[in-house]
Amino acid sequence: MSIAVCVVCGDTAEKAYRIGSFDEFKCPNCGYYSVNGQLIEEMEAANQVFDTERTQQYLMIHSRPGQVPAITRDETTKHQLIVEST
Repeated sequence: MSIAVCVVCGDTAEKAYRIGSFDEFKCPNCGYYSVNGQLIEEMEAANQVFDTERTQQYLMIHSRPGQVPAITRDETTKHQLIVEST
């Protein structure tokens, strides 16, 4: 894992290698999760960020032993996880 910025809360996190089309992050605030890499690129281009509180809640609810919760475009729409960057 390399040092990175958590795409959910902005704190320092560890980033694992890309697995398929997903980047995995391990953040002390948000936990261990994966995000679709294309989604991250699209959000950056559109000046969007994750709503920290909603996304952390989503990750907490969807965390299961032995499984890494994944954030996809469908999940961001369904759970309203994206906001405009300020």
